[in-house]
Parts: sequence; structure tokens; C-alpha cells
Amino acid sequence: MFMKKKAQAAMEFLMTYGWAILVVLIVIGALAYFGVLNPQNLLPEKCTLPVGLSCDEHVVRASSTSGANDGTINLIITNGIGEGIIFTEMNVTGDLYGLSGTPCALDAAALNNLPDNAGEEDYNGVAGLHFANGATKTVTMTCEIGETSGKTSGVIKITYCTDTLGARQCSTFSHPVERELMTTIQ
Repeated sequence: MFMKKKAQAAMEFLMTYGWAILVVLIVIGALAYFGVLNPQNLLPEKCTLPVGLSCDEHVVRASSTSGANDGTINLIITNGIGEGIIFTEMNVTGDLYGLSGTPCALDAAALNNLPDNAGEEDYNGVAGLHFANGATKTVTMTCEIGETSGKTSGVIKITYCTDTLGARQCSTFSHPVERELMTTIQ
């Protein structure tokens, strides 16, 4: 009879704590399902560039329909390096950018033709986006953004050279840099 009471106490113990553990697992599952526990939702938005360049603002807008290359990545960048520079290439890569094979990228010719570059095309013989020291410019890239909402991260890749170099030296003495972009798609 003493053995039955021990078994009954053990079974009651397991049932009580078993139900409590089951309830906790259901609550954790519901929180994960609704995205509350998604670590990306908890991370702040950021746009980082190398020392001397600042990403003052950034906005990512989704494509209007699936397969449309009309999503945009807008960046406002300020040059604080201490000398003039020329962006010769720029792109953003990540899981949600450029899904249709059209990368979110601007080559030297596209950078050269941005509205904020008017009057400074082919600066010192180098095609690209010219930033005088202290200048602030807006860069807009158009491509397919694969999601319509939520947070996403990507890598901003920029190649630049100082504006005192000519075209031949700029290609030799270019500086490729990569930094992070974490933002909410609008």
C-alpha cells in the first residue's frame, strides 16, 4: 500500500508540472508564430558606412508587384572624409534585394547621371558621383524588392577614389568598402 501512495504522488507531480510545461510551450509557440520573438524585429534600423562617410537617412520601398523592378533604395550620404571623393560603383545586396536578377546597383555611368551630380559629371575625367568635402547627396537605386513589409538587412558596397586622381589612377587606387543596412521595408 505504501508503494501505491509513492506512485500516486509521483504521478500527480508529473501531471501538475507536465501541464505547466505544456502551457509554457504553447505560449512560446504562439509568441514565435506572431513574430514577437523574431530577433530582427527587436534590432534597430541602421545604415553604416566607413569612417568619414555618413548615411544620414535611408528608405527602402517595396516593388509594386511581384517581378516589378520598381522598388527603391534611397540613401542620403554625407562626405566627411576630409577630401573630395568620387563613387565609381555602388550596390546593395541581401536576401530581399534584386530578386529577379536585376541587382540593386549603380555603375559609374549611372552614378554620373544622378540628379544630385548635375554639373559635376566626369569630375577630373572620372565618371561617377562626385562628393566635395562636406557635400551631402541623395542616391536612389531601383530594383525588385522581394518583400512588401518587415525588416530586412543587406550589405552596402561602395567603390570610391579621391577626386584629385585622374581616370587611370582612380581605377588603380580605388577603395572598395562594405557596410551594413538594416531597415524596414515601406
